[in-house]
Amino acid sequence: MTGKEDPLLTFLKDYTSRVDLTIEQLLSKSRRRELVEKRMVLAYILRKSLGMTYYDIGDAINKNHASIIHSVKTIENFLSVYPHIRKLYAIADETLINHKENLIEYYNSPIRTEIEREKKLVEILLDNNSKLKLKIKQLKKELDGVKE
Repeated sequence: MTGKEDPLLTFLKDYTSRVDLTIEQLLSKSRRRELVEKRMVLAYILRKSLGMTYYDIGDAINKNHASIIHSVKTIENFLSVYPHIRKLYAIADETLINHKENLIEYYNSPIRTEIEREKKLVEILLDNNSKLKLKIKQLKKELDGVKE
């Protein structure tokens, strides 16, 4: 990419400005809870929405991939419990949507917003439900055949 800033870096700068953080703080080794939570939300959204690998996320924010795995798992629980984490997630998701075109073009991967992820999950569940209904019918027929 000649002359253009990395779309991920642009996204990171926008996100950090929205959550009152500097890029230096994001990339630092600080373990202050406030910073850690903002990093965790960022790692989660990069993994779930952009589909980045744990290694790539770690490289982007100067963390070990194991820390990223821990962040993604932990933040899933935090989202259901802490309102301030949900707010950070909403900010990150909105920021991602604003940078969606550049990130798709650069990373050549689909970015899924929360609604798109939910729709995909519903499609998968409906498909699985249909398959299970067919299996139940087959098993009932087999059971009826055994009874006779």
